[in-house]
Amino acid sequence: MLKHLNAALLVTGAFAFQFAAAKVLHVPSEYPTLTAALTHVDDGDSVIASSGRYAENVTLVQGVVVTCSSPLKCVIDGMRRGPAVYAVAGSEISDFTITNGIDGILCENASGLHIHHNWIVDNEGSGISAFIALPQIDNNVIYGNRWSGVLVWGAKSLDSRLENNVILRNGYSGLSLRGPTRIIVRNNVFMGNREYGIYSDPDAGQSQVIYNDIFQNVMSFNRYTKVNTSNIPSDPMFSDAGLTTPNFFPARHSPLIRRGYEQKDIGLVAEEEGSPSPSSSPADSGFIK
Repeated sequence: MLKHLNAALLVTGAFAFQFAAAKVLHVPSEYPTLTAALTHVDDGDSVIASSGRYAENVTLVQGVVVTCSSPLKCVIDGMRRGPAVYAVAGSEISDFTITNGIDGILCENASGLHIHHNWIVDNEGSGISAFIALPQIDNNVIYGNRWSGVLVWGAKSLDSRLENNVILRNGYSGLSLRGPTRIIVRNNVFMGNREYGIYSDPDAGQSQVIYNDIFQNVMSFNRYTKVNTSNIPSDPMFSDAGLTTPNFFPARHSPLIRRGYEQKDIGLVAEEEGSPSPSSSPADSGFIK
């Protein structure tokens, strides 16, 4: 009995030590840059940035959360020197404005990562480029990137999804599905993109495109994109689509309210703990030029 008790105490102590060992690193009060902080992390740690502009190309770390203490007021500026953020398997980033990269966020053969509650704007290529594997991408505004809002190439994943994003005014398409891709695309707004709302290669036609609002793109989608009647072509009626105080949550009278999958709103949702409320304004984030 004593042997078993000692073994249990050892196991409990190991878990307690592992939990206690998780660190929270603060930028810039403890480390001057996100990159500097990420060289001192271990699996389970978090990096929290204060408001400001971080001119760097950030490589995330597996098992580490990178977030901002003041949502939508932290800017990662990629300086057109590469992807503003390079995401790896098992990493997570939220609550940043990600801008001025060759791509905003680049993911290559990386599963189990989470990209959420960011503003991904004015990048030279795509806002998010995902090759081979699809991250969980939700509750982002992906706006004004020179190529596609989201480019997915060769991803086959029905476990992770592109959902509840607002993807608008990108230079080519809101979403490009390239190569042998099969993913779930639901509850998103694709609006005002310069070519297609959604473009699909022939091999990507089995992707599930459901419960989206596809509105006022030059072309809604091409013939290989399979859409059903759950998708709508409605003015989303954002709370404020102007450039002074932009707020892309749906207004109370919007046709997006409870029109999505499982009666969620289409577009941004504020039901998650810690997510910004519909009255939040990103105007202070600094991305508006």
